[in-house]
Amino acid sequence: MPKRVRPYGSATDAESAALSRGRFVTEPGRMITAREIANQAAEATHALNDLACDEADAASLDDVRDVIAGLERMGQDLPQLYEQLARIVVVQREDGQIARGPGADPDLWVMEVVEALAAAGQAADMMTAALTQASRTSAELRSSR
Repeated sequence: MPKRVRPYGSATDAESAALSRGRFVTEPGRMITAREIANQAAEATHALNDLACDEADAASLDDVRDVIAGLERMGQDLPQLYEQLARIVVVQREDGQIARGPGADPDLWVMEVVEALAAAGQAADMMTAALTQASRTSAELRSSR
């Protein structure tokens, strides 16, 4: 049996994260789930990509710098998000909310999910470092217009 994996943080933090079910108040009376926010982030990234293609000749250096800065801010929070997601999966397994399937070892799958999320966190750290460098370097660029 694989060893038990407990991502960083206390059991209380992990339990809290798992039980909260990710609700966030966006405006008075409107609750939005983590799933909805993730979908909005994916749609926003897709829209940014489309705009970058459509406005390649019209975008200014300031536009590029602002987009880089926004992506850098987003990247800074991704490792923590991945860690919290790993905690939720571990807590749900420990609480018996993840069932054993036919021929499947849920402990092994949980461990693989946790390891994949840890790798994603490391990749996000590398992406953020690259964006930080891009931000610094782009600040040196001057428009010829």
